[in-house]
Amino acid sequence: MYQKIVCTGFIYHQGKTLIVQRSLQETFLPGYYELPGGKVDFGEDPGDALKREFREEVNLNVEVIKPYKIFSYVSENGNRHTVEIVYQVQLTDDPGNIRLSKDHSAYQWISENDAHHYLISEETKDSILRRFKAVLPINI
Repeated sequence: MYQKIVCTGFIYHQGKTLIVQRSLQETFLPGYYELPGGKVDFGEDPGDALKREFREEVNLNVEVIKPYKIFSYVSENGNRHTVEIVYQVQLTDDPGNIRLSKDHSAYQWISENDAHHYLISEETKDSILRRFKAVLPINI
């Protein structure tokens, strides 16, 4: 049994956020869409890990703003406990620079309403919808 820490990031850019699709070769949630991010290495600062993961996964540079959600889950076989920290991040790069790593097969820029039309875990969908509600002005 082991534990790992994962950091993911929500970018708010032109009314949308970036999600990436896990490769079908992945053992955990193959084909699911997720926020970009990944594992924090031993001794690594979570914000630095998130910046590194954005560069590795989608070839984008971001500024880490603040965490807004933390959740955890245990793998189906009970061998792994994952703690995920979800951050608000600011894009500091041209979105046209996106290049996917081998771990992902597609990406989409989605609006709040689009989140219901993609294969996304319930926790990740909650993370996305929660942040959209926090950044969007309320129309009266």
